[in-house]
Amino acid sequence: GQKLSVRIPPGAKTGTRIRLGGKGEEGYAGGQPGDLFLVVKVQDDPNYERRGDDLYRDIYIDLYTAVLGGEVRVPTLGGDVHLRIPPGTSSGKTFRLAGRGMPILRSPNRHGDLYARVLVRVPERLTDEERALFERLARLRTPEGQRG
Repeated sequence: GQKLSVRIPPGAKTGTRIRLGGKGEEGYAGGQPGDLFLVVKVQDDPNYERRGDDLYRDIYIDLYTAVLGGEVRVPTLGGDVHLRIPPGTSSGKTFRLAGRGMPILRSPNRHGDLYARVLVRVPERLTDEERALFERLARLRTPEGQRG
């Protein structure tokens, strides 16, 4: 068992074949060794879902950023980027970050996109003052008699 160091090309997907010339079994009757083919199996990442060269991930924002807008950091393969969240963003809205996905196999200077789905976290515990403010907001936004 000889150990080999193998370079996996950027953007390799499950099923990508890597040919190592002359590293296979010896040929018949002492002939030249054949080639060794490796098949890549890419492990899943808990933070990203890969679809082709594009990546998908969820990002969590607080209720106040969803309502008022603001900036959030989005982790990408190349480091964190800032994403502007417009006021009134609903939970489930997806933002496209062009060129922040996987490198494209055999074109490593090009990349797929990253799609960041916003999930709004609602505060679980409210102080009495916060509850009163939310109740006041609800009265301002809801016509009389239609509160539910």
